[in-house]
Amino acid sequence: MNDAYAIRLAKTELREGYNTGNVDRILSVFSDGLGDLSTGCASFWGTEAKAVLRHRLKRMFALNHATLAVTIISIRIGGDWAFDWGWHSLTLTPRKGGRVKKVRTRYLEIWMKEADGKWRIAIFLDNIDLPPQMPPREVLEMMRPKRRRLKPRLLGRSRK
Repeated sequence: MNDAYAIRLAKTELREGYNTGNVDRILSVFSDGLGDLSTGCASFWGTEAKAVLRHRLKRMFALNHATLAVTIISIRIGGDWAFDWGWHSLTLTPRKGGRVKKVRTRYLEIWMKEADGKWRIAIFLDNIDLPPQMPPREVLEMMRPKRRRLKPRLLGRSRK
């Protein structure tokens, strides 16, 4: 199995862990040395990071049914390290009824191939996604290629 496929398979485990409310399945995708830089949360590292993530997931699943949709933009591999980025769309439906909450984040994951040969997320970073927009007009103008002005050619000989 090639490395990109193995990472995509691990992303499937992550998604299915959320969709079934299985905390252990989710955590199996993360390294024990995890660096967690999740949006809206304090950063945690190593065993603390996984313990805090476990706590947050248990609380979230106690209150909600979750559905995670993953859109991978790209996976880049360099030796035993890989980078994966894209979007996570999380839908939380309160177990006791109420308003459904949808959160879409942009993510960057740094993966590490561990001693057992499995790829796991070593560093996780995300932030809230914003709607697409065009750059400001000034930026577009600055980026526009400069046109060279052509000098007019003389057509025929000059008159005397």
